[in-house]
This record gives sequence, structure tokens and C-alpha cells, in this order.
Amino acid sequence: MTTSWRRRVLESHRADLDQWLEHEDSAEQDEDTVDSEQRAEWLSSVQRWDPKARLREELTIRLTGDEAGRGGLRFSVGNALLKPLQDGVTASTDEDVELELVGISSGSTVLHVRPATRKAHSEEELTDGGDPTEDNNAEVAEQAISVLFDAVKTVEAREDVTEWTPMLSSLSKLVSALDRFDLAVQLRWFSGDGSVHSSALTETGKQYVRELRKTHAEAFARVRRNISGRVTEMKLSGVAVIKPPSSPAVALKFEPGQITEVPWKLGDDVHLVVEERRRLTRDGGRTVTEYVFLGTHGDNDEMELFYPQDVFPLDAPIRLRREIEPGEQETE
Repeated sequence: MTTSWRRRVLESHRADLDQWLEHEDSAEQDEDTVDSEQRAEWLSSVQRWDPKARLREELTIRLTGDEAGRGGLRFSVGNALLKPLQDGVTASTDEDVELELVGISSGSTVLHVRPATRKAHSEEELTDGGDPTEDNNAEVAEQAISVLFDAVKTVEAREDVTEWTPMLSSLSKLVSALDRFDLAVQLRWFSGDGSVHSSALTETGKQYVRELRKTHAEAFARVRRNISGRVTEMKLSGVAVIKPPSSPAVALKFEPGQITEVPWKLGDDVHLVVEERRRLTRDGGRTVTEYVFLGTHGDNDEMELFYPQDVFPLDAPIRLRREIEPGEQETE
């Protein structure tokens, strides 16, 4: 092959390449767009053999700062950060979406979180309209994460937060935890259809939340109420129905796994301390009020507080006792 022939072949291919580039979008693509295209192409190729194939949903939480470490997470940091994120997801939908930590990697510290798969515990739950299939779980989780991301983006842009009022308390606690350990956080959601979406809480957003605490203090306050009534229904999914004597029934929510710790039976009369919270409906169109279990009032006006065992591994409930008067001997 002569040099001139090789040159003619290269020039021909170069012309084809130039023509192809003229029709391509020359705008720089962000990381989410590039990752979305790669994941979507991979999923498309796999679905040729398995049309039902779907990528596993995952939320990554990237922490940067001196306390983030390199692929590790101190218990104090994790305890302060993960609860507000779970509360933010809970406030974003009227469905149960529980997150679980499935891995930690470096960069500085990246937490890999997935929605826990929820299955119906009984035929009764199936007839109540619950759908235990994985497709439904994925749809609910994606909607909740999307609402959380939109709220964070609104805070970052310092825009009107009226629509996200039910989530301000959780965002405030998250900001407090980040301030406490001098951390920044970036969230990325990897959807089952291949798309990737990001949201970050920078100093701009954190400062806006600090300002909102002063101007919208009522939105950050958690209201405690007393409720008395009869237990008419209990579900392992974490809901109990309490019927007060002369008021409509109240659906009482529990933290994950907490309902198995209360010694109630159907028909028991209970005196409860609950927290009133507002959250968004599934379509995000309106807010509703719900009640979350905090504890029970005993016969001697003591309050027993129940906590999830994986957070507070106590052998017995905590009791709030009255202060000992001077000269009075403390008794068991």
C-alpha cells in the first residue's frame, strides 16, 4: 500500500467524521446526562434478552469535609445525618418508604442507600389497596426521592418554600448535622430506567435554611399532643388506629419496627403522646396532617418512651421521673 493511497483513505474517513460532527450537539453535557445515557444504553441492550430487566434503584449520599473520612463513617456522623434524610423522604409522600444503608465507599465518603422492599403482611393489607410488588415499591420510592430533590433545589435557589413546608423541619435538622461536622452533601438518584438525577446542599442552601428558621419558626416546630382512645386496628406495616370516645378515629404511625414493641391488644384503652406532622400527598398537590407515636401516659402520670432497638438498644423503656425534692430519698 503506497503512502498516497493511505493518505486518500484517511482523508475520506476524516471527511465522514467531520460531516458526522456537524450534526452532533457540541454543547457540553453534565455528569447526570452522560451517566443517564450510558445506563439507558446498557439497559436497552439487556432488555433484548429480558424485556422485564430493570436497573436497581439507588441513592448515593456523598459527604465531603474533614469528618467524612475516606470511605468510612463515624457512628456520631451517621446517626445525625441519616435520620433527617429518612424523615425528609417520609414527609414527601403518603406511602411508606424506608431507606436502608447497603454500602459505603470512598470519595470522600459515599453512602449507598436503597429503598427497603415492603411486602404485605396479610391478606387484609392486600385488600386495603396496598400493592406489595417491586414495581410499585420502585414507583413510590422514586416519587418520594424526586420530591425531596425538588425541595433541596428550591432551597439552593433561595426560592419560595411554601410548597415544601412539611419538609422544612427535616431539612433544618440535616443542615444542623452538616454544620455540626462541617460537611457538605451531594445526593444522586440512580433510577431503574437508567436516568440519573443530582441535588446538593451547599453553603448557599444551608444559609437560606438558617434564615428561614428565624422568619418561619412555626414551620420548624413539632407539635406534641395527647390522644386517648381504644385500639381498633394494628398493622405490622407500622400503623395503629385509635378511636377517641367522641372524635373521629386517628391513624397513628410508628417508626420502622416500633409497633412490635408496644404491649397493646385490640380493644385496649390507651393514653398517648403523639407528634403532629404535616406531609405531602403522593401527587404533591396538598398537605395532610398525620400523628406519630412518641409514648404512653402511665397511671401515675409517668410517660414511657419507646425507641427502635437498633437506635437505642435499651433493655427497658426510658421513664421520665419527677425531680427529687431536697431531703427526699430516691426509690426504685
